[in-house]
Parts: sequence; structure tokens; C-alpha cells
Amino acid sequence: MRRIAFLAFVVTTLSMWLAEAHAAPVDRGERTHASRGSFDLAIGGIGISFGNSPRFTGLRFNLVDRDIEAITGLNLTFWKPGESPNGAIRGIAAGLYGPQADEIEGLSLGVCGVVGGSRISGLSAAGLGVVGEGDINGLAIGGLAVVTDGTASGILVGGLASVIEGGASGIAIGGLASVVEGTMSGLSWGGLASVTEGRLTGISVGGLASVVEGNASSICAGGLASVVEGDATGIMLGGLANVVEGDFSGLHVSGLANVCEGNMSAVSVAGLSTVALRGFSGLSLSGLLAYADDNIDGITLTGGAVVSGRDISGIAAGGIGTIYGPESQGGDEDGHFKLSYAGIKARSARWLIIHGVDIGVATRLEGLAAAGLSARAAEISGAAVAGALVKAHDLNGFAAGAVTYFDNSQVGLTIGIVNVARRLNGIQLGIINIARNNAAPFKVLPIINAHFE
Repeated sequence: MRRIAFLAFVVTTLSMWLAEAHAAPVDRGERTHASRGSFDLAIGGIGISFGNSPRFTGLRFNLVDRDIEAITGLNLTFWKPGESPNGAIRGIAAGLYGPQADEIEGLSLGVCGVVGGSRISGLSAAGLGVVGEGDINGLAIGGLAVVTDGTASGILVGGLASVIEGGASGIAIGGLASVVEGTMSGLSWGGLASVTEGRLTGISVGGLASVVEGNASSICAGGLASVVEGDATGIMLGGLANVVEGDFSGLHVSGLANVCEGNMSAVSVAGLSTVALRGFSGLSLSGLLAYADDNIDGITLTGGAVVSGRDISGIAAGGIGTIYGPESQGGDEDGHFKLSYAGIKARSARWLIIHGVDIGVATRLEGLAAAGLSARAAEISGAAVAGALVKAHDLNGFAAGAVTYFDNSQVGLTIGIVNVARRLNGIQLGIINIARNNAAPFKVLPIINAHFE
């Protein structure tokens, strides 16, 4: 992110080359001092001064400021100021070129720039830029940029960029970019990008991207993408994608994808997919895929596939989906990825599980399951309905499909064209009913078969 800050800084310093905000310091032994002569109409150091008076209170008019010490009141200069490494201006400082001092406090105005050393506080505005080598406090407006090497508090507005190398609290606005290299508390807005390299607490808005390199407790919005490289809490809005490299809790809304590399506890709305590389809990609405390496808890609705590396608990509903997956999702025995169909996939699933095509659960399917083609699990406890096939090792409850097949036991009721159970303890209704634990000739019967233990 330092590249963005560097580009913004270059634009600013080139436009303010006359101000020499970041010029190398001049050796004090070789400095050519301007005259400190002045014509003062003052009583007790208070009045009107014409010239380069180093200390004065009142109205002061000077062609070129240099080596000032303390000016209080109105200070009006006309041309490029020299260095005043220990000088302070308090009150109103204005110039056709612009004021420059170590400390500037009050109202400072410059046609070209306002340049402060350790501190600028109050209201400062310049046609080109406001540059602080230390801190800026208050309201600072630069036609091209506002740049500070220190911290900032208040409102900073740069026509092209706002660049803060330390932390910031308040509002930072840049026509192209707002860059904070430390922590940010408040609002950061950039026409193209808003970049915070530390922690963000508040709001970050970027016309193309909002990027936070630390943790965020905030509202982050990017025209293309919103990215948080740490943990995030709050609201994230991305025209194409939201990406969190840590954990996320809050609301995710994106045109294509919401991706979280940690745990996601959220309301996730995505045009294509919601992906949590650990677990997901909450509400997920996506056009194509909902995926988590770990558990999926809550309500998951997708037009395509719901895939969990472990368990699904809650309501899961999907339509039709095709994905790439490792062995647990249809890959080969070496774990290589290959194209395979996935409907709802999980180690176990419970409560309400619905998919337009397929439900495949490795261990226990509990509650109500409905699929357009097939519902499969090691154990089904509850009710399972599928258009073509319901298959499990064991059934405890109800199953309906063109074919119901239980290679271990069926306890309950099945309805289908063909019903098969190795050990039946219940009723089969269909055209062909096979109960292998019945004595001949009752192993295979039409219409109905039953066995009770």
C-alpha cells in the first residue's frame, strides 16, 4: 500500500516544489541571513510592523519571512518564505505564496501552500497543498493535496490526495486517494481508493477499492472491492467482491463473491458465491455456491451448491451447481482437483436440507431432507424425499423416492417404485418391495411389504 502513498506524495511535492516542504536542511553555518530590519509602530511590542521582525504581536506585513521566532496576530507575507526552524505564528497567517513556520496556529491561507514543521492547528487552506512535517489538527484544505508526516485530527481535504503517515482521527478525503499509514478513526474517503495501513475504526469508502491492512471495526465500501487484511467487524460492500483475510462478523454484500479466510459470522449476500475457508454461521444468500471448510450453521440459500468440509446445521437450500473439489468433494484419491458435481455436501447435516438435485452426507442426515434427484447419507434420521433415489446404510423415519435403498436397516416407512432394505422393521409401499430379512416367499412383494421386530 506504500506505493499508493508514494504516488500521492510525489504528485503533491512536485506541485509544491516552490514550498520545498521536504528539501534537505541547510547547514546553519553556511546560511545567508536575510535582514531582520523592520519599521515598527508599537507600544510594548504590540502594534503594526513593516518588515522581517522576528517577534511581534499585532499587525505584521513583510515581503519575505525568514528566521521568525514568535508572531501573534495578523501576519501577511508576499513571497516565498525562508526557513524558520523554531518559529511560531499564532493568529492569522496569509500570503500570496503562503506561510511557513515550525508551528502555525489559527487561520493560515496560502495561494500556493501552507507549510508547517512540528504542528499546524486550526484552519489551513492553500491553492496547491497543505504540508505538515509534524502533526495537523483542525481543518486543512489543499487544492491538490494535504500531506503530513505526523498524525492528523480533524478534517483533511485534498483535491487529489490526502496522505497521512501517522495515525488519524476525524475525516480524511482525497479526490483520487486517501492514504493513512497508521491507524484511522473516523471517515476515510478516496475517489479511487481509500487505504488504511493500520487499524480502522469508522468508515472507509473508495471509488474503486477500500483497503485496510490491519483490523477493521467499520463500514467498508469499494466500487470494485473492499479488502481487509486482518479481522473485520461491521459492514462490507463491494461492487465485485469483499475479501477478509482474518475472521469476519457483520454484513457482507457484493456483486460476485464474499470471501473470508477465517471464520465468518455474518449475513452474506453475494451474486455468485460465499466462501469461508474456516466456518460459517448466520445467513448466506448466493447465486451459485456457499462453501466452508468447517461447519455451516444457520440459513444457507443458494442457486447452486452448498458445500461444507464438516457439518451443516440449520436450513440449507440449493439449486444446481458444478464445482471443482478435492477427494472429499469428488476429487481423485490423490486429492487432485477435478470437475465434479456438488449439490449439498457435508460430513453431517441436520434440520432442513433442500437441494434441486443432490444431497450427499458422509455420516448422519437428520431432520427433513428434500432433493430433486438423490439424497444419500450413512444414516438418515427423520424424513428424506428425492425424485430418483434415497440411499443410506440405515433409516430411522420416513423416505420417499423412485428408489429407496438401505443396505443395512430400515426402521419406519418408505414409499417408492422400488424399495429395498436388508433388514426391515416397518412398512414398504411400492410396485416392488424387497425385505431381505423376511422369510420366503415374503422377501419380494408387490404393493406392500412389512416386517416388525
